[in-house]
Parts: sequence; structure tokens; C-alpha cells
Amino acid sequence: MNALVKWTLLGVPAAVVLVLAGCSMTRAGYKSPVYTVRDRLAGVEVREYQALVLAQTSTRKEVEGRDGSFMRLFRFITKGNASAQPIPMTTPVLYRGEGASEAMAFVLPATMKPGEAPAPLDAAVHIETRPAGTYASVRMRGRRSKGREKALSEIRLALESSGWRLEGEPEFAFYDPPWTPWFFEKNEVLWRVVKKTATP
Repeated sequence: MNALVKWTLLGVPAAVVLVLAGCSMTRAGYKSPVYTVRDRLAGVEVREYQALVLAQTSTRKEVEGRDGSFMRLFRFITKGNASAQPIPMTTPVLYRGEGASEAMAFVLPATMKPGEAPAPLDAAVHIETRPAGTYASVRMRGRRSKGREKALSEIRLALESSGWRLEGEPEFAFYDPPWTPWFFEKNEVLWRVVKKTATP
């Protein structure tokens, strides 16, 4: 995942760790949440997701995991939990929230239902459930903050004249291993939406 090189202290050691841990060399080797496309709006997909179980820890997008946030989550899925249970890596890795509530999250496998995830050994890691819901999604193109801002603008513009309105804060989803060239990366914005209420 774009993610993986930027979220660790050093990209090459991170890649070595992941290879030794049996992680896939391409995004095709990871499972991702299943969704249903409900609408398409000028390049924006409106998707319906089931509830997702997340392992989450605090971070800031600007530090891109160099604060140890990525490795806290990685240790959790590599037996750093109360059951010493290895948990398969999935995609995407999410950045969620803003300011003091900003967090990085691993999506746990779909077979792991709410209440079934083992307790993290690290108190800085928490198990959360992202409720089922509808999300507008668009591909992020380009590097870092510029790509994020462009994608956010695309979603806002596409939804202006639609039957959907944005709710809450956007999430930033990263799908690729660290050795993926940036121009081949799959990165997305996911932003919860609800149907607009008709005005009388």
C-alpha cells in the first residue's frame, strides 16, 4: 500500500518486514471489503458497504506513519493480540478523522465479525466498528495533499446537483504495497453520504 512505505520509519525495512511476514507483492493478493455500487456521478461512485471491523490507532496524515502508528497496527495483526492470533492483512489502510481524533486503521477480514476480534496488547490500538453505510468514492491522483484536495473537490462538485449529501469527515484509503510506483498506486477518498431530504 502507498501506505506501507509512508507509514513506517523507513520504506525498505518495512517492505522486508512485510515480505518476511508473508504479505503479498501486489494489491491483488489482498482481500478488500465488498460493496455495491448504487450510483455513478461524473466519475464518483456511490457505494454501499457492510459494517467493517477496524484496528485503529491515533496518527496524523502529515507524518505518514513515521510516528509508529503503522507498526502498532502491524504488530497487532502479527500476533500482538490477546489470542496471539495472526490476522491476514487486507486493503485498504484508512486514515480517518480530523485533528485530535485523526487515526489510522487496518480493515480486519470480513470473516471477523464485531465482537470477535482479539484484544490488542498495545493500549494505543483499539477495535472499532465502522457501521454499514453509503460512501461516495473517487480515485486520488497525484501525490499526497494535492491529490487529496483534488479528489475532495471532485466529490463535492459531483454531489452538488445529485440526490446525495455529504455527512461527517472523509476517509483516505490506500491499497498498494510500498514498492508500487506512485503513478500506479490506487488511493481513494471515501466520504459517507445520505439521501437528501426533499424540501416542502
